This record gives sequence, structure tokens and C-alpha cells, in this order.
Amino acid sequence: MYRRTGNGDFLATARRLADFAVGALTPDHVPVWDYRAPQQPHDIKDASAGAITACGLLDLSAATGRTAYREVALRLLTALAETCLTRNSARAEAVVARCTRNRPAEDGVEISLPYADYYLLEGILRVLRPRDVDRAIDLSTV
Repeated sequence: MYRRTGNGDFLATARRLADFAVGALTPDHVPVWDYRAPQQPHDIKDASAGAITACGLLDLSAATGRTAYREVALRLLTALAETCLTRNSARAEAVVARCTRNRPAEDGVEISLPYADYYLLEGILRVLRPRDVDRAIDLSTV
């Protein structure tokens, strides 16, 4: 929102949320299903949260100039690529595994979710082609 509006309140909120999420990351850099889960770091993982967080951190790094956000985003993307990709599976219909939709209801635990694939790819593209990000999601002509 800050990138689109320039409103400093959005930037301040994004920084607070990012600092909380980064502080709650487990040593393997794959978030648990809830950043405040009582059994972390040993609880069920949520790779989709990691991919989404990585994209947000890359945006925040660009907006603030703080390389620390980018470094954490790169660690998140690397951890997802190393431990959460589906490999050699006849059952897999997605790229990213180890996602959790609704842990309390035991609905969608350790599955693949389409938005995890999207945000992993989005994060990789933001790293490899950062100048194209605005063009890819520019709604100013709509």
C-alpha cells in the first residue's frame, strides 16, 4: 500500500508487521502455521506464509533501503526451495508443499496451495528482475 500511496502510516505498519514476523521465524526459516503457535519451532509449517512474507520483505527493503529485510527474504526463499518443493511425486499438483490452510480445524495441513506457488515465483522474480515488478502489477492504466 505504501508503494502505491506514499502514505507513511502504511510504511510504519508494514515495518512493525515485518519486524514481528522476522522475530518469530524459526531457525529453519520456514514459518510455522501461526507465527505465535505455542509449539514453535516444532509445530506444523506453512510454506505459503513464508513465500508471502518474502515478497513483502522484498517490497519493504526497496521502500526503506534496509538490506536486512532483503537478506531475510532471500533466506526465506532459499529455505522454501531447499525444504518445501515437491519433488518426484506422482501426487503433487503444485510446486510448493508443506502449506497449512487451517490448522485448528485440521483442514489443509501440510498440503500444497496455489498461492504458495504464486508467491514463491513472485519472490524469485522480484529478486531476479526487480525493475519489472511495478510493470507486472501496474494498475494505473485500468
